[in-house]
Amino acid sequence: MTILPYQIVVSFVFQFSLLGIFFFSFIEGYLYPAISALFGFFLVNVPGLLRRRNIVALPWELVLWIFIAVFLHNLGLFMKFYDTIWWWDKLTHFLSTGLIAGFGFIGIVIADKYLPSIYLPPRFLPFFIIIFVMAMGVFWEVVEYFLDALFGTRMQYSLSDTVMDLVFNLTGAVAVAIIGPWYLKRRSVQQLIKELRVGETVDRIRDRLGKERDL
Repeated sequence: MTILPYQIVVSFVFQFSLLGIFFFSFIEGYLYPAISALFGFFLVNVPGLLRRRNIVALPWELVLWIFIAVFLHNLGLFMKFYDTIWWWDKLTHFLSTGLIAGFGFIGIVIADKYLPSIYLPPRFLPFFIIIFVMAMGVFWEVVEYFLDALFGTRMQYSLSDTVMDLVFNLTGAVAVAIIGPWYLKRRSVQQLIKELRVGETVDRIRDRLGKERDL
């Protein structure tokens, strides 16, 4: 999959936006938003690094989703939207869990293709995505609880807030569970694997494991 000029421009816009959030947060003494924005900057560069290293070429739709989710989260921290806009937390939860679902979708497609011990019937794919995302969502809520208890943060405002987060997690999971099979109808599994360029990575891993067994 060739990178188009507009995709490069969009990438730079999001990267410089995150650097701007980092700079202004640091200047104003907002340490947490500054650290988060800096981490986000490195995070949005991971897809490009994986592509250049010929490890995996993520679909542009998923890369753009990463950009938007990371940017809106850090914008919310810097502008204090999490405290002033009641639905901001729900929006970022929807985007982040949808992103996790997207990675889960790609991961299971790759595993189903290259691991003989794994077979996932197409009808089971939406169910897997929903269960996977909800499990990750519950795990994150537990992490937030312990962070609040140990460090006095306010990541969980109330029980109802936690439950609503899980509801929006479910909404994001259902959205990807619907989009995923539709996406595979437009692109076959073989075409998706080819676009991901994951075959070369799998072959390198197999060759390396084979050489280690020979030793």
